[in-house]
Amino acid sequence: MSQLRTHVTDHLMRAATFACQAPSLHNSQPWRWRVDSDNLDLRLETGRVLGTTDPDARLAVLSCGAALHHARIDLAAAGWRTGVRRMPDSMDADVLASLWIRGRSPIDSSDARLCQAVAHRRTDRRSTPGAPLDHDKLRTIQAAVRREGADLRLLRPGQVFALAQASDRARGVEADDPEWQVELAGWIGDAPTPGTGVPRAALPAGSLVDRAPGRAFRQPGSTLIEESHHHAAVFAILHGAGDERLNWLIAGEALSAGWLTATGLGVSVLPLSIFVEVAGSRDMIRRLLGGYELPYLVLRFAAAEPGGDDEPRTPRLAPERTIRVAG
Repeated sequence: MSQLRTHVTDHLMRAATFACQAPSLHNSQPWRWRVDSDNLDLRLETGRVLGTTDPDARLAVLSCGAALHHARIDLAAAGWRTGVRRMPDSMDADVLASLWIRGRSPIDSSDARLCQAVAHRRTDRRSTPGAPLDHDKLRTIQAAVRREGADLRLLRPGQVFALAQASDRARGVEADDPEWQVELAGWIGDAPTPGTGVPRAALPAGSLVDRAPGRAFRQPGSTLIEESHHHAAVFAILHGAGDERLNWLIAGEALSAGWLTATGLGVSVLPLSIFVEVAGSRDMIRRLLGGYELPYLVLRFAAAEPGGDDEPRTPRLAPERTIRVAG
């Protein structure tokens, strides 16, 4: 029995390590895993929440949701049947999920393919997407998002003008806020903690990268319109019905499922968080959804370039910084 338990614990440890490859807001990696015998608990690491950009930790929880999905598919691809309880502690909202192994099951080939895509997943920050996208692929990505409990609204070309206006409004608010600028500069180009942040090498080439990497990171609205010309890029809104932590956690799981599906289909993804960071721009995006659903993130889809997965990867914290083994 003890040997079996050790075997299970080893797989949970591997799943937590695998999950740390998940995308996160400005590569902040705001998760903390606890491996305890046959349980794997996920907690929000408040010390890596961006207090000015994300004061309510919405995007941090979404990032943790992406990590949770990574852990789930790693275990499924290894032939483990799991149970998940989200928001398990009514007294502590920072405890986001508890995952446990229920027994062996046939290896899930679809999850195995998603796991394989993790090694090739990148954030595509290039400024000039190329060939038009295959909309059948976009519908497949949309279906993957929906299976995880969120939704994806693909925007029509004419709606990109409203998206551009929302982008410029958010850029204006952030540019006028010194605290926002200081925080952004700390995570983009030169991270406050080694192993986190978005390095200069991962930013699109241009004169702003050396002088103001934070500004190079934020696209003006005119760029969004240009990218959508001739369908070279398609924009979409990841959305759902609620604004509780549970909703944002599920949205992160859906983001992971959609992004990894896109990677496997040769579709690149750029998450654009600026639209939900500023209340005014968030309301503008919400109107594109009819005013009822809540936007969690805007995504840009484009045809992946050959050799795109050779681009520099964002760094990662050492496992001992994000994973603790009980006992």
